[in-house]
Amino acid sequence: MSHDTEAAYASSEIAEIIMQNQNTFFGNLGTQGAWSVFAGREGGHQWPLADGVICAQNPSNANDINIAFEYKRPNEGVHGILTALGQSFAYLEKGYHASIMAIPEQYTSHTSPGQHINRVIQSTAPDIPIFIYTYKSPNLSATRPFQGRINCIRNIALPSCRTINRTATSASTSGSVSTLWAHMREGMSHPDAFFRYCQSVKIISSIGENLSDVRIPVPLVQAIQRISAGADVYKYLSNTAGDSISDKAWRHDWFHFYFWNNMIPFYKDNNPYIVNDTPTRIQITNTQLQGLFSGRVDSIKEKLVSKLNASPQTITEDEAWEEYAKKVRKDAHSYREVIDSGLFHIGFLSPDGTLTDLGYKYVDACERIGTSLEGIPMEILKAAVLQNGQYGAMLHYIYKLSEDLFDNDLFAFSYQNANGNYVFDKDAYLQWLDNTFDRQLHLVKKSTIRAGGTRKAFQAEISFLKKLGFIREMNGRAAYRVGLGLEIDWPQVQSSMAYFQNLI
Repeated sequence: MSHDTEAAYASSEIAEIIMQNQNTFFGNLGTQGAWSVFAGREGGHQWPLADGVICAQNPSNANDINIAFEYKRPNEGVHGILTALGQSFAYLEKGYHASIMAIPEQYTSHTSPGQHINRVIQSTAPDIPIFIYTYKSPNLSATRPFQGRINCIRNIALPSCRTINRTATSASTSGSVSTLWAHMREGMSHPDAFFRYCQSVKIISSIGENLSDVRIPVPLVQAIQRISAGADVYKYLSNTAGDSISDKAWRHDWFHFYFWNNMIPFYKDNNPYIVNDTPTRIQITNTQLQGLFSGRVDSIKEKLVSKLNASPQTITEDEAWEEYAKKVRKDAHSYREVIDSGLFHIGFLSPDGTLTDLGYKYVDACERIGTSLEGIPMEILKAAVLQNGQYGAMLHYIYKLSEDLFDNDLFAFSYQNANGNYVFDKDAYLQWLDNTFDRQLHLVKKSTIRAGGTRKAFQAEISFLKKLGFIREMNGRAAYRVGLGLEIDWPQVQSSMAYFQNLI
């Protein structure tokens, strides 16, 4: 099991410990007994990066309390406890309200490392908001591998701690917390989308930026100047403000694989107007390319053409180009946010936006066989998603929770239809999982409603895992069974986890 997966299990358990002892941990902060705590990961890429983040929310507090989490394994050696101490101080300077370190209960060369670190802190900075937990080896057969195996060594109420000065810069680098598993979205997180972005980073890193082959229609250029006089057209349409490696890589990716020359105009004829339905150059399958801005009645190209063809016309062509430019800019930001953060969390991108060794292995494998959809590239992606992206931990929790549920009630979330056959209510089952992830495992942030309430629990995650083959299909959809729940393809999961060991 990887370091990141163990850290995920441990941070979830410590979030539960804090919830059960919130008055001791938070003291007189916020409304008593009303704290909501969940474990996640840093949403940004700013160094130094914590192994996780424990976020605490209270109705009386306008801002979340974010706590950096550092996890050390026995194989890192006893010197790892000093590294953890230094990192814990660094996270405070970065802007976190507190730090938590979780270290082994003992090493072969040290029988009480937690007490040792506690003495160091007490003798040098006794009021510093650093908490120490020690742990015994996790029980991987349990739903919660660290349940009953973590002990708090240093616990000091936050109001009693020294207040760490948080500059605007430090607060901004520690204010974004994402789910424990890598952020993915259906319709965006395609394997080929990951490959093309990584390939763009490789190109930019080696030969620099060159957009001379990108042809922006004059009416679109003019529309951008009316919206924002003097704006750089390429930066506007790609929603990139600067010239960092990641900015340049996204511009290369956006203008060569998404918003490319042939698909840029929103119409291809104007008597009457006809939608330009040219797809992107992102492959969904070997025979299907991803569509963007067209193909649905509510797509921007469809809506603009409909308005221009109306009698009388409900929009001028200049207004249509302006509306189109704004939509392109908005969606460019959305796509970049999903793809960039996903690649970072699965270990293909470094904090500075360059490719990691694993990222280079992935790009080179894709280029070697000419596709990202099969063979070694797909094996690398699967392995990275499970281990670095923490989907292995997510699948573990789904499986173990479901096993406990159906052991007690084989027909949970099932009902008999008119023919006497049992039917599984997958929506109720997924909502139960979502609630359990929130209330028992503390892994789901509940402060915001999914897409205005229209998105179902685990919708994006299950779609993505099905695409990678970790979830079995039935009639093209994720498979669910009475007495089992979500059908996980465990042979594939085990194969991908084993493959990861060959990559590191």
